[in-house]
Amino acid sequence: MEVNEQIKNFKDLVNSYKVTSIIIAAKEIGLFNILTNNKISVEEIAKRLKLERDRIEPILNMLAFYNLIQKEDSTYFLNTYNDVLNLNSEFNQLGYIDFAETIIKRYQKLDNSIKNENVSKNNFDDLTQEGAESFAKGMEANAQPQAKYLINNYKFTNHRILDIGAGAGTYLINVAKNDNTVTGKMIDLPVMSKLQNERIKKNNLGNRLFSESCDYNLSFPTEKYDDVFLFAVVHQEHEKNLKKLIDNIYNILNPNGRLFLTSFFLNENKISPKFAVQFAVEMIASSNDGKVYTFNEIESIIKTKFSDFEKIEDIPGPATLYVAMK
Repeated sequence: MEVNEQIKNFKDLVNSYKVTSIIIAAKEIGLFNILTNNKISVEEIAKRLKLERDRIEPILNMLAFYNLIQKEDSTYFLNTYNDVLNLNSEFNQLGYIDFAETIIKRYQKLDNSIKNENVSKNNFDDLTQEGAESFAKGMEANAQPQAKYLINNYKFTNHRILDIGAGAGTYLINVAKNDNTVTGKMIDLPVMSKLQNERIKKNNLGNRLFSESCDYNLSFPTEKYDDVFLFAVVHQEHEKNLKKLIDNIYNILNPNGRLFLTSFFLNENKISPKFAVQFAVEMIASSNDGKVYTFNEIESIIKTKFSDFEKIEDIPGPATLYVAMK
């Protein structure tokens, strides 16, 4: 690569933080609350946001440059990313921006996490209510389209479901809303369990679902279930704990019971796919003892208890789904 191209590409990489910052700022000022696929003038945008035109126009133009929004003359609108940036879209990913805003603060001190594992352990253990809500918004943005995929591709009639590390509660809540014969329980950290019970109540599902705080490494449920959801959890555990968790899940599943497992997995060279490589770094900043597994590693662990499983890579988002049958 010629030196001029090296310099250009390197500066592009270093300056990539600016794109994230612009997206976060756009959400914070309420821009995505008013942008739709209908064209709106910069003057009208400034008026609605109660901002000066000269202060908002450069933000709009940078978003347009990166094709996140579209510009035509002096009007702006959503097109390319209408499904994920439109507030009224069922696939909107605006909650993920809140999550990114929380995580970016940890990245700013990544060197400390690399040098001292206790920094990331504290980040994991000291989850505040504000942090839980930010985490839930990010997880819900990922989970909504995946929950729809589950509903469209699998039957859950009369099933009792355990959702481990349920996050925003999105998967079990959506499955239960779609089928009124579904019952189940979520287990999570105390602050997350409180949030999940609030969401269960909000969705009028308190007669069929509930959440309780539980450290599944110390005290695992003993009642039987037809399905276990293990979404975006395995990367939080080292291999010894994960094998124990898979063993415990197998033991509480009814005959023909299913394990639904997702995470972000690496190819064997560990430098692809992109999101998993990035997420492996995020684990250094955010996890007490986690890791991002390779596909071979996770499949070997699943095989310690389950001989029948399938791998599905075409689910929405950058995750991979494994469905294992007892």
